[in-house]
Amino acid sequence: MKSDRITAAMIAPCGLDYSLCKRALDETDPCPGCHGPDDRKPEFCALRCGIVLCEMRKANGYAFCDECPNFPCADVMEKETRYTSKYPLYESPLKNLRDIRTLGMERFLENERRQWTCEACGSVVCVHTGICSGCGKAVRKQDRNNA
Repeated sequence: MKSDRITAAMIAPCGLDYSLCKRALDETDPCPGCHGPDDRKPEFCALRCGIVLCEMRKANGYAFCDECPNFPCADVMEKETRYTSKYPLYESPLKNLRDIRTLGMERFLENERRQWTCEACGSVVCVHTGICSGCGKAVRKQDRNNA
């Protein structure tokens, strides 16, 4: 998957860039991300994710969780903790939301493409595995706090 798949439509309400997800990078049946149809999402994302199911977000039409007066909620903090510590590469939903607000969506997406594009082949590196989706090259652990 080439880095042109990193688009605003793949930025989840919590701030995660779901174009980096191993399911979104699946070439046979790619996940459409949080904004896509539920019947194409993994079970957790469609039926159990507290952010996707959040009634407050839906009722108020919040595009991003940081618009909510309850931000950051337990669901957002769970994503933050998991994505900043469990996977080989560092991804912070809170930093992403902050960057979207301060830089604007287009500049944020430019930075995401630069940071998550494999230097060897131009494909997207998976946040869950640290492996390039195109050439299979392993990318070393990185701390994107300084990016």
